[in-house]
Amino acid sequence: MKTIAKFMGVALLLTGVAGLPAWAQQTDSERADLARYLKYAEAPVDHVQYFQINGFQYLSPDTVGIWFGVNKLYLLTVQLPCNNLAFTNGIGLTARNNMLYRGFDFITFRHQRCKILKITPVNELQMKQDEARAKAAAPAASG
Repeated sequence: MKTIAKFMGVALLLTGVAGLPAWAQQTDSERADLARYLKYAEAPVDHVQYFQINGFQYLSPDTVGIWFGVNKLYLLTVQLPCNNLAFTNGIGLTARNNMLYRGFDFITFRHQRCKILKITPVNELQMKQDEARAKAAAPAASG
């Protein structure tokens, strides 16, 4: 009887660890960046043309920021589960002819594909300008 109880306890523990909420993978920095980007988010689009991936940033279990050029930031929302997206060092896209479509294309990494459900442009230029203005005004306000 004790063996069964121990076995059940271990099984419940393992189930709990495997079922950790996906948000537990998100750091405070990632949450802050996502909130900052969402402040400058524009209306979602059905597709986007791009020539190369200039960088990407994991933001949450279902959201990746991806740069297709200078000040060309998009938030890609993917279908869950998208296991270990937080831990990948590189991603690819299934887009053809440099056109990325929501509901059709996927983010790929480590032999995994995560369907893109939403493509949200971010006005990164406006964000940078606002942050520069706030930074410039901060010393004047404190002095």
